[in-house]
Amino acid sequence: MIPKIAALNGGTLDSLVLSVSLLGILLIVGTMVRLKVGLLRKYHVPASLVAGLIGLALGPFFLGVIPKEITSSWAGFAGRLITFVFAPMLMFNSVRSGKGTVKKVASTISFGWMVSLAQYAIPMLLSALILIPLSHVDPLFSVIVEEGWLGGHGTAGGMAQVFEELGWADGASLSITSATVGLIWGILSGMILINIAVRKGWTHYFHDKASLKAEATEVYPEEERPAVGRATIENGVIDPLAFHFAILCVAVYLGWIGKKLIDTYLHISITWYVTALFAGLLMRKVMNHTPWKDCLDRGIMSRIQGICLELLVTGAVASVNIPVVVKFAVPLIIQQGVMMAVMFFGHIWYVRHFYGEDWFEYNMLHYGEATGVFATGMLLLKTCDPELKSNALEILALSSPFSDWAIGGGVLTAMMPYWVMKYGYINCTIATTALALVLAFVPKVLGTWHPFAEYAPEKAKAPEGVAVAAMAKN
Repeated sequence: MIPKIAALNGGTLDSLVLSVSLLGILLIVGTMVRLKVGLLRKYHVPASLVAGLIGLALGPFFLGVIPKEITSSWAGFAGRLITFVFAPMLMFNSVRSGKGTVKKVASTISFGWMVSLAQYAIPMLLSALILIPLSHVDPLFSVIVEEGWLGGHGTAGGMAQVFEELGWADGASLSITSATVGLIWGILSGMILINIAVRKGWTHYFHDKASLKAEATEVYPEEERPAVGRATIENGVIDPLAFHFAILCVAVYLGWIGKKLIDTYLHISITWYVTALFAGLLMRKVMNHTPWKDCLDRGIMSRIQGICLELLVTGAVASVNIPVVVKFAVPLIIQQGVMMAVMFFGHIWYVRHFYGEDWFEYNMLHYGEATGVFATGMLLLKTCDPELKSNALEILALSSPFSDWAIGGGVLTAMMPYWVMKYGYINCTIATTALALVLAFVPKVLGTWHPFAEYAPEKAKAPEGVAVAAMAKN
């Protein structure tokens, strides 16, 4: 019999230290498994997700080694850590370069927003027509797709606090489940799409299966280890990491003050991490007019965000309430199944007309990001475009400042549950559906809508079976 970990009852601080320590242990174990299992390396499954699944297996619904008191604390912990992830997002001016045209960037912006709105509109239509009348699901059930698919596990875990405030605690576990389904489906269906593209001659750059070999190790050799940040203040004054964390804490605290003021005087419910996001922007603007303007380093701040995000994902996945998932199994299967089909066939039909030349490479980057995370999109892009000869990545980078702050874990994602409760899911269904349809016609307005015959690729095509062979070998 596996011994059960005792939950500390000696005080809140002891319990907090124990909970965080166990998350760290799970991350170490998850990292070791991630580095050793070739299948996980091949599909770029993050160590935090592996760690969370191990924690879930050890939790109260399976082996019972980790008690429910600890997994419950992880669930609440995840909802607060998202605030530290969001607070620095607008502290740094984005300096990006690319060689795309204005029309391509505009198309990418509109496409990203359309996908986000579609991931609300379709589940909302399903809920209104089928799931609410037959299964009596909560209206908020319709928002878990965008949070989990486009938002990823980090956003899904962070939204737990929002669902708590709105009185639907089941949403946290269902969002994590949705994120897991999306990630798995994005990888598997993306590889299927690439094989279809090889046979149809849609892909331009897939020609060298040797370039797809997975790295033997993902631990940097000593001579190749990159710097993760640059010190901006001498250690004798304050540790640079501690200084950046202190700045981050100020933004989080200002965000809390902003949330309280908005709740009290405007009577508008808004989540903490959104106000912290704009508090970070405010701090950046103020610091630009002081001698401290060059004291922030993006690399160090990104590492702090990374720590919070790794702990967040691990805790959120490990604390999934399995009975809730089982309870909603039927509506969840219907909702996720419909979205799988829509995303798969929609991307084949629509994106080819939307982008014209190199449409498939653009498609794979978007598809991976819209079903899983950015790493999934990069995996699929590098599979069909190993040398990154298309400018898909540059165009997406140029469009990011116009969408990252709002969709896939931004302001729109944070506020949609509140809007569903305040304005009603019927009104939100109508609004999201209408906006998605309007954005679908943007290529017509921009003149970037192309008949498929215009750009059937004449470049070097991969022989049939190359993608299958490469996939099997990696």
